[in-house]
Amino acid sequence: MKEADEAPKDSHVITNPEVQLEVDSMVEEYEIELRKELDLSKSKTYKEIERRKKTFRERLIENELSDIRRSVNDIQDEERYIIGKNFWLSIIITFLVIIFAVVSGDELKNVAEDISQFIAHYLSWFYVLLASSFLIFLIYLAFSRFGSVVLGPPDQRPEFSNFSWYSMLFSAGMGVGILYYGTAEPMHHFLKPPLEDPGSIQAAKEAISYTAFHWGFHAWGIYTICALGTAYYGFRKRKKYLISSSVVNFTSNKKAQKRIKSFIDLVSILAVIFGVGASLGLGVIQISEGMDYVFDWDTSNLFGYACITIFITLVFIISSSTGLDKGIKILSNLNMLVAIALLLFVFFAGSTLFDLKVFVDSIGQYLHKLPEYSFKVDPYEPEYESWMGDWTLTYFTWWISWSPFVGIFIARISKGRTIRELILGCLLIPALFSIFWFSVFGGNAIQMELFGDVSIGPQILDNVSLGTFLLFEQLPLSNVTSFIALILLFTFLVTSADSATYVISMMASEGDLDPKLRLKITWGIVLCMLCIILLAGGGLKALQASTLIFAFPFSIVLVMIARSLYFRLSIQVKKKRS
Repeated sequence: MKEADEAPKDSHVITNPEVQLEVDSMVEEYEIELRKELDLSKSKTYKEIERRKKTFRERLIENELSDIRRSVNDIQDEERYIIGKNFWLSIIITFLVIIFAVVSGDELKNVAEDISQFIAHYLSWFYVLLASSFLIFLIYLAFSRFGSVVLGPPDQRPEFSNFSWYSMLFSAGMGVGILYYGTAEPMHHFLKPPLEDPGSIQAAKEAISYTAFHWGFHAWGIYTICALGTAYYGFRKRKKYLISSSVVNFTSNKKAQKRIKSFIDLVSILAVIFGVGASLGLGVIQISEGMDYVFDWDTSNLFGYACITIFITLVFIISSSTGLDKGIKILSNLNMLVAIALLLFVFFAGSTLFDLKVFVDSIGQYLHKLPEYSFKVDPYEPEYESWMGDWTLTYFTWWISWSPFVGIFIARISKGRTIRELILGCLLIPALFSIFWFSVFGGNAIQMELFGDVSIGPQILDNVSLGTFLLFEQLPLSNVTSFIALILLFTFLVTSADSATYVISMMASEGDLDPKLRLKITWGIVLCMLCIILLAGGGLKALQASTLIFAFPFSIVLVMIARSLYFRLSIQVKKKRS
C-alpha cells in the first residue's frame, strides 16, 4: 500500500468514473464515425484510425521521440545524403539561371519587371503579415519563460565580446545597404512619397519613419527567427548547422522527411546565393558610380563591373582562408569603426542640432506608426501598392533571402547567449543604429532641400547610387570622405561575401564549422559569375527579381522554423531558468 501511495500520480488520468465513462463513450463514437468513413477491408485502416485519434501535437511528439532515439550515424548518413544531393542541384540551378540570363539578354529586364509587379499585386498581404507575425512571436519568446534558455550548455559563456558580436552581425546583416540607401532612401520618400504631397513637411516627417520600417525591427525579426532556430538546434541538439535541422519532423514517413529536408536546404542555399548576389551587384554598382563621380573615371559598364567584382572576389577568398576568428572578425570590427567615424563626421560637420531633433522625432514617428505600417497594404490606393512593390516588398523579400545566410552566421557567433539576449540584441541595437544613421545622412539631405540653398534631391532621384557622394560634396573634406566611403563599401562587400561563402560552404559540408577552403573558393567563383551575368543582362532589376523568386519558398521554411522552435521549447522547457 505504501508503494502504491508513493507512486507518482498521472495528472492526465481522470479519477471520476462518470467523467471517464463519458470520455470513453465520446472516443468510441468518434471511432465509429471513422470506421464508417474508412474502408475496413484495407490493411492499414486501423493504423489510420489510431493516427486520426491523436492530436497534431501528439503526432509531433511521437516523431520527435523517434528522432531522438536515432543513432548519430543514422543522422549523419541522412545529412550526407541531403548535402551531397543539394550541392550539385544548387550548382546546376544557379548555372541554369546564368545561362537563361545570357540567352535572354535585354529581355531579362522585362521578365524581372513582370515578376516584381506580380509579387507586388498578389503577395503584398502575405509578406507584410509574415514579417509582422515573426516580430510579435519574437517579442513573446524574449519575455516568456523561454527567454532565459542558454544557446549551448547552461554554463556556456559568449564566445565573442559584445562589440565584436554587434560588429559581425551588423556587417553581415546590413553592411553595404546603409551606405547605398543612407541618403537616397529618405530623400526618395520625401520627394516621391506614397500618399503625401511631394516635398511637404508631412512627407519629410514620414521619410525617416518609412525608412526605419524597412531597416528596423521587421528586417532584424526575419533574421532572428532563422538565427534562433539554427542556434537552438545547433548548440543544444545533435544536429548540424543546416536549416533543415531547425525543422521538426511533421510526418512519420521517412521518405517524405528526407524530401522535405532536402527541399528546405536546397531552397536555403539558393536564397543565399541569389540574395547575396543581388547585394554584391548593388555594391558593385555604387562603387562604380562613386569612382566615376569622385575620380571622373568610366567604370559604369560591363568591363568595369567585371573588374570590380573579380577584385572583390579575390580579396574575400584571401580573407576567408584566415578563418572566422581572424578574417571576418577583424574586417567586421574595422568596418564598424570606420562606419561610426564616418557617421560622426557627417553628424558634426552637418546640421548637428537638426539631426538630433530628427533622430528623436523619428523614433517617436516610427513607434507611433509601427502598428499601422506593420499591417498596411492599403488596397484602396493603387499608388501605395506600386510604391510597396518598389520598396517594402523588395526589402522584405531581400531580408528573407538573406536570412539563411545571416541567420546561420548569427547563430554561429551567438553560442553562450540566452534566447532573450539574442532577440533583444538583434532587434534593438541594429534598429537604433539604423535610425540614427538615416536621421544623420537623410536628415542632412532633407534639411538642405527644405531650408538650404542647395538642392541635391533631383540628382539623387536620377541616380540613387550617388546619394551619399552628393551629400559629402556639400560638406568639408568631401574628397577624403568620399574616398573613405568607397573603401568602406569595398570592405563591407568583402565581409558580406566572405560571410556568405562561409555559410554556403557550411551548408554544403555537413554543417562543418570550419569548411574547407576549396568549397569557399568554389562558391566565391559562382557568386562572382552570377553577379556579373545578371548585371550584364538586366542590371539592378534582374538582381532584385532573382531575390524575389527564391524568397517566397524560403518564407514558408521560416514559418516551419518558427512553429518547430515553439513546439520544441514548449515540451522541453518546463520552468524559467535561474
